[in-house]
Amino acid sequence: MNFPNTMSTYIGADEVERGLTGQRVRRVWTYWQELAGASPAPEWTSFNLMEVYQDAPIMLVMDVLPQSNSIDYLYRFVGTGIVQYRWKLPVPDHTGLRYSEAEHQYDFHEIKARYDQVASDARPILMQRDFDVYDSTGVHKRLILPLAGPKGDVDKLVVTVERLRETRKFVPDMPYRF
Repeated sequence: MNFPNTMSTYIGADEVERGLTGQRVRRVWTYWQELAGASPAPEWTSFNLMEVYQDAPIMLVMDVLPQSNSIDYLYRFVGTGIVQYRWKLPVPDHTGLRYSEAEHQYDFHEIKARYDQVASDARPILMQRDFDVYDSTGVHKRLILPLAGPKGDVDKLVVTVERLRETRKFVPDMPYRF
């Protein structure tokens, strides 16, 4: 399989739609769009992880925590696949941690900037990036979707990370694959 530019970012519904190639991010995208209808984003109360249960292992849900000069996030839900991706970190499951407290496997500055953009603009973003972590390298899609709160502002982000191409590295103490 040949992948296009592995440093692509798609902003807004039309661009995201054109950039989708992973089956799992597409399912989450379709579900989110159905819930949103004509609204910029669906409400958190209508988003049911059980409706996308087959993709929940590669999903994150983060509460948006606006602060005076920045935005922080609280990891509300971290799927088991994401935890497994982060197995070498001291705390691989970030549930209950703030983004600012969590350790990441690689430079997350650009990803954090995109989270902030989605939280501010209430527009979805799809990123396609190379990754190089302790036990593998490859290309993944990261779909970042806003969810509205009771006041209509962005209350949460739903993030789906699908690895499209992955080359495993030999690591003698790798965890069991579930």
